[in-house]
Amino acid sequence: MATPAVKIYHGNCHCAAFKFALKVPEITSAHTCNCSICYKKGYLWLYPPTEAFTIERGEGSLTEYHSADKAFIHKVRRTQSGIAQSLMTHPQFCPTCGTPVMATTVMNGNEMIAVNLRTLRDFDVWALDPYPNPNPPMDGASRPPVYVPPKFPGPDIRTEAEKGELELYIGNCHCGAVMVAVKSKPISEIDVNEDDCSICIRNANILIYPLTSHVAIHGREYLTCYMFGKRIWEHRFCRICGVSVCINARDPGEEVKKTWSPEQRESEMEALTTTSINIRILQGVDVRDAKAVKIQRCDMASEPPLYTVD
Repeated sequence: MATPAVKIYHGNCHCAAFKFALKVPEITSAHTCNCSICYKKGYLWLYPPTEAFTIERGEGSLTEYHSADKAFIHKVRRTQSGIAQSLMTHPQFCPTCGTPVMATTVMNGNEMIAVNLRTLRDFDVWALDPYPNPNPPMDGASRPPVYVPPKFPGPDIRTEAEKGELELYIGNCHCGAVMVAVKSKPISEIDVNEDDCSICIRNANILIYPLTSHVAIHGREYLTCYMFGKRIWEHRFCRICGVSVCINARDPGEEVKKTWSPEQRESEMEALTTTSINIRILQGVDVRDAKAVKIQRCDMASEPPLYTVD
């Protein structure tokens, strides 16, 4: 059998503090896992040989996350050579932009690297055949200890009148430092969007758009805010575990607003009153359930300004 031709893929966290290259055969599928952290971050894994992975920028710049139950560890590369010896999985994320980049692990005594395909440039994860992949998902959710989501520390944010028409959704980042309460119509009845813009595709964001007044956030001090480009959108993720939580529009000021068309003004002003919530964090909501969550995909990658990396 002929050896498959090798391609060179380039990837990076969104802010490009961390860049890497992969030399592997053409990528046509990925691996997924249903454990709590892989679900919240929407990882699409590839396991290349260690010699096929080269860091081009930012070695040692990624952050580690130690789960409270020590079931896994998000670990950073701290040295110039080699992979830290471990019997645990060590996924890694950028502390500036929150991008979940990669992981190191030891499986059957062999060191392995796992790369999140969402971080590759000029690569369409939606085009994987079939999406997300033909490989059976890894059943990490059944491995002990079982993940137990925390309870929201505040009261029900719905009024008595609202309880008959609005659902109360509770959500959390993985470590539980950040928790949200959202009052909304049933998710099965509202708009749920997944887009392929450079940041949302990396964070695997699947979003709903409740009014900001319908959202309560506990642990806001643990959220890191990341902005880029025109610096209008505030992307917030937990600084401890790296899970993407929410997005808010920032008022750009009157000078910018004067340049808006009437249609754009209406759309942008509405955005200023909402908080986009990543529903991967919501307890009891499964984005893989197509009957309960009707996800609409939006092509935003082609919208100007186009994302580029130096």
